[in-house]
Amino acid sequence: MRRVKKTAVLLLALWGVIFALFCSGHLIWNTTGSVPRGLWWKSGGPLRYGDVVIVPTSAFRSTSWVPEAYWRKNAWGKPKAFLKRVAGLPGDVIGASDNGLIHVNGGFITNSAPLSMDRAGRPLKAFHLPIILASDEVWLLSDSHRGFDSRYLGPARITECHRAVPLAVF
Repeated sequence: MRRVKKTAVLLLALWGVIFALFCSGHLIWNTTGSVPRGLWWKSGGPLRYGDVVIVPTSAFRSTSWVPEAYWRKNAWGKPKAFLKRVAGLPGDVIGASDNGLIHVNGGFITNSAPLSMDRAGRPLKAFHLPIILASDEVWLLSDSHRGFDSRYLGPARITECHRAVPLAVF
């Protein structure tokens, strides 16, 4: 009986720690196709091309046009942060070709053309290009062509982006 109590206390403590890590924003459960689904860990360090970052919605330059329905909410009713991939860093030139494909410093990104409508038929507003990223900005894209990212929201403030490393993805 004593062993069962110890096991129960340990399991309860473990769940408490996991819950605290989720609440602190260091442990992220991704259920979208923006980056691989699964469990991610918020870490630090300088950003590089291809890094996955966690970024709050408030970090993007152009969010005033976005309908409330777009923001996924957490348990406290606040917009959830995004997980996105770094495609452009400060000083990079971001543009779009005639067919809409995004290019960074002249290199085209496959399946990056902004969509005109979302799955629900609501119109999407593409961010106006070309631009040169400022010293405090990054360009973030989703792995999915349907992702909601810098194509619509513009660049994000680099100081609000934190690297995220996969713990268990599928």
